[in-house]
Amino acid sequence: MVINSNEIKILFFIHIPKTAGTSFRKAAEDYYGLEHVCYDYAPHSRETSAIVIQNVYEKKDHFSFLNKLNENSIEFLSGHVNANKYIDILGARNSVVFMRDPIQRVLSEYNHFVRNFGYEDDFKSFYTKPPFINRLKRMLSGVPIQAIGFVGLTENYSDSLNQINARYATKIPNLELNKGRSQTSNPYEFDPEDLQVLENLNQEDIELYRQCVELFDQRAVLWQSGKPYVHATLQQVSHKSLSGWAWWDISDESVVVEVLVEDRVLGEAEAKDLRPGILRLGLPRLGYVGFHFQYPDELPTGTKLTCRVKETGQVIGNVVLNDAVS
Repeated sequence: MVINSNEIKILFFIHIPKTAGTSFRKAAEDYYGLEHVCYDYAPHSRETSAIVIQNVYEKKDHFSFLNKLNENSIEFLSGHVNANKYIDILGARNSVVFMRDPIQRVLSEYNHFVRNFGYEDDFKSFYTKPPFINRLKRMLSGVPIQAIGFVGLTENYSDSLNQINARYATKIPNLELNKGRSQTSNPYEFDPEDLQVLENLNQEDIELYRQCVELFDQRAVLWQSGKPYVHATLQQVSHKSLSGWAWWDISDESVVVEVLVEDRVLGEAEAKDLRPGILRLGLPRLGYVGFHFQYPDELPTGTKLTCRVKETGQVIGNVVLNDAVS
């Protein structure tokens, strides 16, 4: 494979509250050294770095900020920020996030507010406030989960960290900090009424987390078997064709995908078309990552399609055509 050796090497950690993010960023600080890390935890936070205040909040110049990161030999940027804030300048491949069961996470955040900020209202008053509803989805707004360089799981923190270290050639230690209770491996229990309301309010987060678990499990299997991972998704599927985007995790070679009906290969397509709509994600291959496949014949409703990576068999998507598909 042709490895891209010229990309930016700064790791961008999207720190979603109460997902073991404090443990990860502090461990990264130990590994990289304080002089090589940069933080953005809002302009009023004492943890936010001076170069963030000066270039992002005062000058509002992200290009200048990137130059300052390089001038100061910064290797790790972390913050309670939306993924799209810095992914354009640091690149999708260099972005990392931890996800957690959204219902468990929101109770953990409530307890954190009670302990650290003197929050006095009850749990329901907290979880029904708009800022705390579908928090995972909103912090990743505009960034497909499949594009993020590594998506770890709080519930599988050690395995996630091992894979991050393998992927980015780091040795970030396994620390456990900022835990509100001694046994976070034991899930919180909920009043049934609270649980029902929480699930109704956070359907988008629940679905996103389900996708993250699937991606994590898929990636773990590939990693254990020594196969490379592909970031990919289907964007459009019809009775006549399908299209999407795909790129190798560590290589700038184009990805070849296969399209199957049942177990029969219809054909293949190369992911080498420009995808201008997602260029803001800081894409590899300058954005030439799209693929399109025209079926030999129009396919009927009920047809089961599979799109997968030809080299590794990694499944990009399984679709059953229905009448709603144009």
